Amino acid sequence: MVPHDPSAGASPDRLEQIIDRLSDSGFVGRAFELQAFDALLSHASERHERILNLYGTGGMGKTFLLEQFRKRSAQTGALFLLVDVRDCGHTIETVVAPIAERLGLLSATDSAPLHVRCIEAINLAALGQRVVIAFDHYEEIGGIDQWLREAFIPKLHAGVLLVIAGRFPLEGPWRISPSWRKLIVSLPLTELSYEESRVYLQREGFDAENAIDAIWVKTWGHPLSLSLYASAWENGAGVRSAMAANAGRELPEFEALLAEWLREAPDDELRDLLLTASIPRSFNQETLASLSGEALAGTLFERLTRLSFVGRSARGWHLHERIRESLRESFRRRKPEAFARLNRKAAEDLYAAIVKLLAKKEDVSWEIAELLRHAKSPILRAHFRHARHSYNYLEAVTPQNAHEAQAYLLRRQKQASKWTIRCSDAETGSLFRYSLSAEESLYRLAGLRQIEELAALDAGALKLLRSREGEVAGLSAIVPIHEGTIGFLSRSPLSAAYFRSLAAKQLQSLNVAPGGQAGSFILAIDVENLENEELRSDIVHLMLGQMLSGQLLLASPPPLDYYKDAHAGYGFEPVPGVFHRDYDGITPTPTYVLDTRKEKLHAFVAKMIGAPESAGQTDKPQVPAWLPDLTPREKEAAALLVRGHTNKEIAAALFISEAAVKKHVNAILLKYGVKNRTQLANAVIGHTAPPR
Repeated sequence: MVPHDPSAGASPDRLEQIIDRLSDSGFVGRAFELQAFDALLSHASERHERILNLYGTGGMGKTFLLEQFRKRSAQTGALFLLVDVRDCGHTIETVVAPIAERLGLLSATDSAPLHVRCIEAINLAALGQRVVIAFDHYEEIGGIDQWLREAFIPKLHAGVLLVIAGRFPLEGPWRISPSWRKLIVSLPLTELSYEESRVYLQREGFDAENAIDAIWVKTWGHPLSLSLYASAWENGAGVRSAMAANAGRELPEFEALLAEWLREAPDDELRDLLLTASIPRSFNQETLASLSGEALAGTLFERLTRLSFVGRSARGWHLHERIRESLRESFRRRKPEAFARLNRKAAEDLYAAIVKLLAKKEDVSWEIAELLRHAKSPILRAHFRHARHSYNYLEAVTPQNAHEAQAYLLRRQKQASKWTIRCSDAETGSLFRYSLSAEESLYRLAGLRQIEELAALDAGALKLLRSREGEVAGLSAIVPIHEGTIGFLSRSPLSAAYFRSLAAKQLQSLNVAPGGQAGSFILAIDVENLENEELRSDIVHLMLGQMLSGQLLLASPPPLDYYKDAHAGYGFEPVPGVFHRDYDGITPTPTYVLDTRKEKLHAFVAKMIGAPESAGQTDKPQVPAWLPDLTPREKEAAALLVRGHTNKEIAAALFISEAAVKKHVNAILLKYGVKNRTQLANAVIGHTAPPR
């Protein structure tokens, strides 16, 4: 007979019941995973799936979720058998020993092998009740994986449900075979949402909203990180004092957390590579080799990419964000000079790549987005820190979908609510928190009042933002400036103040033919919920696209701190003397301008990252001492010329025309009596002056 689960139906005056209640109070979220388990537990006969594969990096709460599965199994009368692989040896008998002990087989005198008796007892139990077998810390199973897949699991009763939890998804033979693949339900575990984190912290005694917000942006909802902060609170540290004492650095408890993550990387060689990989947001083998200045063996890079907290990205691979920030902080504290050097090198490499791509008129949005994470502005870094990948997409408003734009506006007005926006800068520990009332959350709609006229004004001026499911989640109005739109912009409430302030000559310069474009006016970029990080990411990337398009960009966002700080971080500046009061009828609202036309785009990028300290070092290197007779500008051109840059690239780097570059190059060659670039470059490489 199978022993009774001691927690099932326990008397309420038992200590274990109190422990269970306390444990449950600390469990939040994971509704989808619990529903998936319940569905398989109660409807297994109707489905072919038999294996739930929970996976996620260290500290995601896999063990706690398994405990919830155990309790749900007990409530339904199912038998739950747990094998913690980390506590077992690496033999068949030691792996099945926890199952044998639970089934009362260890004291039996049967001469049959223990694993054979376990299979028989499990199958016998499965005739009368549901049986669940769970394996925790499966990443340590080693060679027993093959035996479980080939000799253990196939012999189990068809009604047995298996849960396999570990840092990695089931791969290899589990996925290659179509039959195994169809048995598996994959459940990747990610961080808790803000609401789930808030509920957890409130249960742990946190009442102050500012403290909850500070912990949220520090941990990003990583379950074990949240628990560590709660522990610090209980030990008398207090969130305010803990955050103040550790501003810009991790709490001591996070050293233990980082050590747990690094158990996957036991040797110094791989750990050093991890520190280098924490510098860029995404990387590949060439990126890391360039940063380290050394050749990188393919086998070592492959080991790096196999770690549970390393994932694929559009441009290669990336570290789990919480782990990346912990590694960066550890790197900064232990090796400050090396950290600063690699950070500077990463920014220089990105800036050099941008200069070359701009010269070729190629897209640089990804490189700029990466570079702006090195921005000197904490607010800008905070915005880009929280600009995560989004699957949402833009779609122009046409007569066929115009009704959806109208429906979105009506829904926004009916569902207006208070918003609290939180973002933080990992480098300084600064927290930025903005609150908008329900009324203020609707201010952005002021730029969408003339929606029908906007839709007809210019193709693409008005766009829907759709979720991956096709639902409308936002609406933007970015009006190109040309002779067909100036009339509208001169009378539209948010833009009229600027256009009416222009002198006739200035206005005429913007009055280009409809086929051209003198710039754009951002009337509105509205989303249904600014608290949603994915939607805020959409705004950041839409703004980034406009800034990088090399144009005169104008905007007059609501007179609220969130919008003012965001536009200042982007590099916008207020236009002197231009105000309106069209948001609330009271508050003077400025118009902002950002000019990224031609060479100003380079100046914009350099300003964002604090040039010349970082960007300038790459594209304006030290000039050799044997160039004393050159003008300052000729020295800059010479330094770039001998490094192989084309005239077009030198023009882009120095913010001058190609004609000016040609003039400087000819003067350099003439002054030093050389015939071509090759002779000049050879002289530099040999550290000798060219012949006179």
